[in-house]
Amino acid sequence: MGQTIAEKLFSKNNIHGQPAYAGDVIEARIDGAMMHYHASEPMHDMAQQAGFKNGLPRVWDPERIFVLLDHHQPTLSQKQADENALVRSEVERLGIRCFHDSEPGIAHQMMADYGLMRPGELVVGNDSHTISYGALNVGGTGITRADMFYVLLFGELWFQVPESIRITLNGTQPNYPIAKDIILYLAGQYGDDFASGKSIEYTGSLVPQMSIDSRMCLSAHGVEVGAKLAMFPYDERTRDYVQKRTDRGYEPIVADADAKYVREITVDVDSMPFVVAKPHQFGNVSPIDEVRGQRIHQAQIGSCANGRFEDIEIAARVLKGRKVAKGVRFLISPASQKVYLECMKAGLIETLLEAGAQVITPGCGICQPKVGFLSNKEVCITSTTRNFKGRKGSLDAEIYLAGPLSVAAAALAGEIVNPKELVNAL
Repeated sequence: MGQTIAEKLFSKNNIHGQPAYAGDVIEARIDGAMMHYHASEPMHDMAQQAGFKNGLPRVWDPERIFVLLDHHQPTLSQKQADENALVRSEVERLGIRCFHDSEPGIAHQMMADYGLMRPGELVVGNDSHTISYGALNVGGTGITRADMFYVLLFGELWFQVPESIRITLNGTQPNYPIAKDIILYLAGQYGDDFASGKSIEYTGSLVPQMSIDSRMCLSAHGVEVGAKLAMFPYDERTRDYVQKRTDRGYEPIVADADAKYVREITVDVDSMPFVVAKPHQFGNVSPIDEVRGQRIHQAQIGSCANGRFEDIEIAARVLKGRKVAKGVRFLISPASQKVYLECMKAGLIETLLEAGAQVITPGCGICQPKVGFLSNKEVCITSTTRNFKGRKGSLDAEIYLAGPLSVAAAALAGEIVNPKELVNAL
């Protein structure tokens, strides 16, 4: 009986050595564990609650635990500074080898930047967007802090093998990023819970054309449609990306031709319109023309969904020789220091600053109420991950989600516009 990528992943990691299929409950070996600023809880606070008065007595493998203090770089409060100090002392005491402390950035992007996960591995993290690792044929999934406490001690965890949905993306990659439009289109057509508890597998003629940046956007947003995994096949792009960042061996996972899927969806991206998610839900999606003319006060590009080179590059292309509209705050946050440096070397940062954009520290702040707060009745269009009430401060503000091209076009116009008018000039 053929297996999906998810079934093969859990079969490979099943500690009992038996094939695993959708619905099976198994104990799985963990290949890697990622923790960010919440690391102090499973390493110390929960350990004390469990009776270890000095914190965790040990970790299962100090080479397979990755601690990256994102979200709060630089720290924004005394409380966070004290928690980071605790993490530093615990990392040293436990002998954890991989620790990125004072480097701003998003943990998920840094995991990719430094080659810390490889195709075919099962990697867990105490953040829902750990699912983004599926772009590299990695089984990335978010877990609770209590589960992470167990993983740190034993290097294993129970899972129910998810059913799989195959999404076939057919068409041609245009000269601008479209991954955000694809996932928003899917959420609008099928609901933002269409993959609830399931594994997504992406395939189709578009996939080999897609950059790793675009694949990470789609995989990251798997959680916004309820998925446990969001996997891409291993191909030449994956191989080139991974081999530039690590010399460690790996075993990619490929679905069998006769694998069984609970649902199959096909999207013709060539006929797909530009779309937005209107306030206040990821699945509240409409063609962008339906909200055309909506005045904006703030525009944003960043986050683990759209803070990568191609997202920032399209903004620079749109704004080159032009100016951000009067009254609009255009915030751009690279996903990591490595992405920031790549953008600087390409001249993108200079172009953006000359156009009146604000480039802020790499990290998660642009996606949360940490930086760029909105006031009452203000409107923001953003390529970040979520648009629920209060995500950027005021409960009376409105947040529209869109692709980076649509965001940049709105920043230029001062209102939401259909960016197709810019496409021929790009």
